[in-house]
Parts: sequence; C-alpha cells; structure tokens
Amino acid sequence: MVRWTLLGALLFAGASLAQTTPPPGYLPTPPPYPYGAPPPPPPVYAQPVYAPPSYRPPPPPPQRQFELGGFVGWTVSTDASTYNGTVIIDGATDFGGTIDYSLRPGYAVELLYAYVPTHARFASFIGSVPSSDSTSIGLHWIQIGGEVGRPFGRVEPFGALTAGIVIIHPGTLQFTDGTSYSASDTVRFAFTAGLGFKVWLTEQVGLRFEARALVPVYFTGGGFWVGTGGASVGLSGGIPFAQFDFTGGLSVRF
Repeated sequence: MVRWTLLGALLFAGASLAQTTPPPGYLPTPPPYPYGAPPPPPPVYAQPVYAPPSYRPPPPPPQRQFELGGFVGWTVSTDASTYNGTVIIDGATDFGGTIDYSLRPGYAVELLYAYVPTHARFASFIGSVPSSDSTSIGLHWIQIGGEVGRPFGRVEPFGALTAGIVIIHPGTLQFTDGTSYSASDTVRFAFTAGLGFKVWLTEQVGLRFEARALVPVYFTGGGFWVGTGGASVGLSGGIPFAQFDFTGGLSVRF
C-alpha cells in the first residue's frame, strides 16, 4: 500500500512539473536590446584633402658681371743667357690690375696689366766683351685670357691663363770700359699662368692672393713647306727668361 502511495506521488509531481517548465529547446528568445536601444553610430565627416606643400625657392643671388682688381707684390726673375754673357735681372716690387667679365658662374674673361720696374746688369764671361753696371728696366705685361674659379663659401680658388705681349723698356747700359749703349724698346709675345684664391669679405668686396708666372717668347725664324707628303709649318724661338710674381690685392665686383 505504501509502495503504491509513493508511486502515485511521483507521477503527480512529474505532471505538475511538465505543466510549469518548458521542455528543452523551447526557451524564449531574449529581447534584442535588454538595456535599451543602442546609441547611434558616430557621424562620418569628409576628410579634407591637402595638396603637397609647395615651397618657393629663394631667388638666386644677382650675377656680378664685372670684377675689378688691383694688386701689388714681389717679382723674382731668372737670368737671360746670351752668347757673350748673362743678363742678371733683379727682383722688384710689381703692381697692376685686372678686369674680369663673367661669362657664366665660374668662368670669366680676364684682361691683365702688370708693371715690373726693376734693374738689370750684364755679366760677361768673355774678356773681349766688357760687363755693365746696373741699369733700370721696365716690363709692361699686357695680357688677355680666361679665369676659372670654384667658390667654397667665402673662399674661391681660381686659375688663370692669358696671352698677349710684354713691352721691355731698358735704360742706358754703362759698360766697365767707359762705353754706353742705349737700347730701344722691345715688344715680345708673352703668356702668363697663375693660381690663387679670393676671400670675399662681402658679396662685392674681396681679397685676392695669387702666384703667377710671366713668360716672354721670342721667335728667330719660321718656314712653310709643301711637298708630296703634305704641308708643314716650322717655327723656331725660345724663352729668354721668366718672371714669377706673388701678389695680394683687392677685388670689387658689380
């Protein structure tokens, strides 16, 4: 009797649970927004488009077309050899000037003038030919050529090469035997080559330092030949002496 009573109680409890508890798989779907509607998405703003920055380069410095220079220095000379002796040319102070015209940056045409007032004497090595006392002699170097420079900040190294003439103006030679000789002026072809540097204190004013070789050339003869093998030109001459000056000066460009 008790067994049937327990069995009936279990059946009654199972029926009551079946009426109040949903079966598995039939649970209700939770609400989509249990805590209210979601906030709206943040607004999307159009991003501005910027062009790449453009920089205007600074204007180039004005090109200085002309440059005027003046210099003073010291000149040394080699001796001039002759058949009967040697002409000894003393060292002396020299001075002059330059005019440069700029063709493009770093390249210029240069006009050069240099004056060397010095003294010379003739030292004979033949007994029959007397030596002479020292006499004045002036050399006027008139040249035209080119100059090439490369600036490194305020310092500008340069090289120059010119060609032109030298006018030699000798004084009267007094020989040791009492005789004298008055030579006339002589014009010779000549060329110069120099190296130096400039230090620009401002855009217009600078200091110029230079070492230059001044070389006269003489010609003794020439000829022109034509034959079955072609044509040729011959020219003979030499370099009687050379001068080397070491100068410093001032340059102004505008």
